[in-house]
Amino acid sequence: MWLFFSILLIIAITFFVMVNSNENFKLSGKFKHLKKNKFQHEIHDGAFYQGSFIEIIGPKLDSSVEKVVTAFLVRDFNSKDQKCAVMVLVNDLKLGYLSDEDAIKFMRLLKLNNLTEESGINVQALIYGDWGTDDIDGNFQINLNISKDLSDSDII
Repeated sequence: MWLFFSILLIIAITFFVMVNSNENFKLSGKFKHLKKNKFQHEIHDGAFYQGSFIEIIGPKLDSSVEKVVTAFLVRDFNSKDQKCAVMVLVNDLKLGYLSDEDAIKFMRLLKLNNLTEESGINVQALIYGDWGTDDIDGNFQINLNISKDLSDSDII
């Protein structure tokens, strides 16, 4: 009987953790894909997230990597460093942040499209780079398929 309740408790805890893991993230649209000059919007702070890049890319098969993925842009309400921080997530793994200027433009785009601050937007992205040297995990970066000036992008 005790074993039954233990298993039931573990299942309940697992369920609540899985259900609430993305409770603050609400998909509300996606950016229109660019046909020309694709993947020109760079995310610069990827060096901090090399472990997440490697988890998404998978095992080392080639010396360099180019992989198209769907990224999710959403405001990070827990950020203590920035007043308005917008995370770049792929498969729930953080790969960086928009610049301060782009984060403000992103929030304006949400407002212009009658979306809340909790809204998240999908965007096509390119992960690229190489595996680095023995003492460095990797040199991976992510570029988004939106215009360099975020205010020129369209949410559909």
